[in-house]
Amino acid sequence: MDLVFVYEDKIAQDTEGNYYTGSAFSQAVFDRYLQHFDRITLLMRKAQIAPDDTEALARMNKLNTEKIDVVILPDLTASIRNYFSIKLRREFKRIVIENITPDRAVIIRAPSDSGTIAAKYCRKIGKPFLVEAVGCPWDSLWNHSLRGKIMAPGAWLDFRRTMKLASYAVYVTSEFLQRRYPTQGAQSAISDVELQPMDNSILEKRLEKIEAHSGKIKLATAAAVNVAFKGQRFVIEALAKLKAAGNTNFEYHMAGGGDNSALKNLAEQLGVSDQVVFEGILPHDRMFAWLDDMDLYIQPSLQEGLPRAVVEAMSRGLPALGARTGGIPELLGEKYIFARKCVDEIAKLLPAISKDEMLTMAKNNFEHAKDFQRELLEKKRYDFYAAFARTAKGEKA
Repeated sequence: MDLVFVYEDKIAQDTEGNYYTGSAFSQAVFDRYLQHFDRITLLMRKAQIAPDDTEALARMNKLNTEKIDVVILPDLTASIRNYFSIKLRREFKRIVIENITPDRAVIIRAPSDSGTIAAKYCRKIGKPFLVEAVGCPWDSLWNHSLRGKIMAPGAWLDFRRTMKLASYAVYVTSEFLQRRYPTQGAQSAISDVELQPMDNSILEKRLEKIEAHSGKIKLATAAAVNVAFKGQRFVIEALAKLKAAGNTNFEYHMAGGGDNSALKNLAEQLGVSDQVVFEGILPHDRMFAWLDDMDLYIQPSLQEGLPRAVVEAMSRGLPALGARTGGIPELLGEKYIFARKCVDEIAKLLPAISKDEMLTMAKNNFEHAKDFQRELLEKKRYDFYAAFARTAKGEKA
């Protein structure tokens, strides 16, 4: 049986007809589906990358299209005109529906407009389908812009309906998305963050580092520095608040791409630029070494699903704090959570963490991160998708 994979991530094509996907997808991801299905048809949007832009394409994931077909969806988000175009929306809906055929199973990655259409149509014709819930549209849109705030209620309701209708549902969180977007179908919590096997020597080195620490505490956040909802500005403001109280014992290191001018200007205005370090983009093979050099990780985001950066920090035994956003509280525990945008709570938490507490945090984080080792997640994922495949083929699950 074939599979149609419904999502609106962007896909690029070179001059020879090869396809390339972004960081969220790779051939290895699609190979997981091909363990259960014969071919995949991808419903995706076209990336605005020229076919001869070899430099941009080299940063993407090249697909093996021997068993993968691609259908391009109109990009409703390209402009306000596109978003409200009745003609374009009709074409969008037509393409989604005509690709849901009797010989294809349906997997939807949501939230997405195409996913909403596919879920309603599958329900109408009595076709079982699986939904992968990877984020919260309310948090994403509400914290984006005025336009986002207008769109958030409708997107929240659409996603609620999609998850409710799902025959099978996979959540990347253990609790957060399940509470906000419950399903009546079979469900499983399977993170899309995967770690290589973890060596206990990592924790031993972390504990030694904490015991021997003296001087300033290096705070770390790994996230794009030009995206406001990542919330780094609240940490910078907390540093200024602490400095006003005579505490300059923290140095904030930010790894991530994008224009850092807004955060840099903020640090200068608040008089803490000497406590702020912009690391730029770090290749993934250098990220763990960078985390090992840090003393405390902090994720002040206004929107998240289950953040990879926090899990990776935990896997290095790094003590961590985070905002009450998405799946962060279920990773770190309530004691190390602060309210979103709350500078006062950040400023209160930072100096309150003792060396003994950091040792405890390091041990707890390292042990929790073991739940995200690839081998464990792959087995759980294989079993759940195999059950869905049997249902899609009309066999006993």
